[in-house]
Amino acid sequence: METIRRNPAVVAVGIVIAILILMSVLACALAPFMLASSLGPLIGLGPETATPTLTRTPKPTFTPTATYTPTPLESPTPTATHTPTETPTPEVTDTPTATSVPPTPTRRPAAPTPTRRPSTPTPRRPPPTPVSNREFVYVDGSIRTFPNCGGPYFKGKILGQGGLATNGIAVHFWFYGVEDCKVSGVGEGTGEWGFNPFLAEPLKHTRIDFHLQVVNSCQDLTPRSDVFTVVFDEACDAGQFENITFRYNW
Repeated sequence: METIRRNPAVVAVGIVIAILILMSVLACALAPFMLASSLGPLIGLGPETATPTLTRTPKPTFTPTATYTPTPLESPTPTATHTPTETPTPEVTDTPTATSVPPTPTRRPAAPTPTRRPSTPTPRRPPPTPVSNREFVYVDGSIRTFPNCGGPYFKGKILGQGGLATNGIAVHFWFYGVEDCKVSGVGEGTGEWGFNPFLAEPLKHTRIDFHLQVVNSCQDLTPRSDVFTVVFDEACDAGQFENITFRYNW
């Protein structure tokens, strides 16, 4: 061992010999395979792949269709010959002169028939005032009105049986919730009564309805006549109301 280590040439020769041995072993092992690959095409060991051949498809050829040429028809030959007709010369005729016709007279419209005016209707008399069934009734149209800027003031009378002035008959008076009662002949003349509402100054120029009615007594206001209403709105024009008369009806 010591001799081999000390001589490098000997070592190199040994390596070369080992390589040659190895190559020979490999050659022997690969020889069958190499022989088969080289002889395969010859002995049909493997199928040969066919190469496809390209083919061209011819394009169709179109044959033009024959064009139909129409055959002209023969025109018929006329057989009849046209004979010209003689045109007569027109004769000149005198044009008659138009005779003027007198215009037809227009009829005038007939005069309109006068319309009769309706006769003026005869005014009807107002229906009579229904007679009250009360014991006393107001005498229609008896009231008399006079200007009184200090008013209003109301004065009347009672006529009993036979049309005589009668005392002791109560008269009820009211307006705007204010009430009063007077007895004929008390503080006044025979059969007379009177009322003074003592209105404030602004109310003397305001619309007010005053009501009067004959009753049983000032304690019993049972009506003995219908209500008589006096319309008041301006004292200076009509503030004094007199002769308001109630008469016995039975």
